[in-house]
Amino acid sequence: MDRCDGKLEIVLENHNLRNETIIKKIYHEGVFKVSPTIHLDNEKVPCYFLMHMGGGYLEGEHCYNDIHLKENTRSIITTQTPTIIYKCLNNIPAKQFSKIRLEKNSVLEYIMDNTILFKDANFEQETDIYLDSTSTLILAEGITAGWSSDGKPFQYKLAKMKNRIYLDDKLVLLDKLLLSPEKSDLFSMGHFENYLNYGTAIIIDSKIDLDFVENMRIYLQEYDVDVKYGVSKLEIPGVVVRALGNLTQDIQKIIYGATNYSREKLLGSCKLDLRKQ
Repeated sequence: MDRCDGKLEIVLENHNLRNETIIKKIYHEGVFKVSPTIHLDNEKVPCYFLMHMGGGYLEGEHCYNDIHLKENTRSIITTQTPTIIYKCLNNIPAKQFSKIRLEKNSVLEYIMDNTILFKDANFEQETDIYLDSTSTLILAEGITAGWSSDGKPFQYKLAKMKNRIYLDDKLVLLDKLLLSPEKSDLFSMGHFENYLNYGTAIIIDSKIDLDFVENMRIYLQEYDVDVKYGVSKLEIPGVVVRALGNLTQDIQKIIYGATNYSREKLLGSCKLDLRKQ
């Protein structure tokens, strides 16, 4: 990148004697910071909170994440707060680039808070994820209708969010979200369909099959919330969950329901409590 206003790098490796994940390298500069290692439960899985010290992205700001889990490591990486994108009156987008690499038998839970675009905001996000066939990815993210002083939804200019996922160096999933309220009615069919907020989860693991996906569908039916959602199996061993709703907490019940179901069935772990309330 020609410009970098914030950068962080996290490299984790396995401590052979203790058979636990430890830090090999953590580096941050500019507007980005990363928390010390935090253990959320008795499993002692290291968790890291990503922080934007400016409170949100400014017009033209470029930020870069590089996350690398070496063999036989496991970690939870999450944002401290929702990602705020401030107004871009000159129509110059704020940009976020991320590169994530998972080596053999590594497990990453990448749980991002919602992205909230202010009126006239312009934001582009690109995430490249490289998986080994033995690694596990649990990803969650979402976007809201944004914020404006008059309370009207979808007052931002543009949101572009792209995930590229590679399995053994082969592109297996291109997941692109393009929202342009100035050009499209986002309440219409094929967009948000009269809902305000959107969430998604992507889970990839060699143990995921049709039975896993069907049982996840049955499990999620237990949630009594006003959310429209779908659960789809990927061509590779993986599943994608999409959800539309008006209340963020309702969407999170579905999305985190899917990620917690996956934690239990794939990893033998309890429900994840990120303690953000």
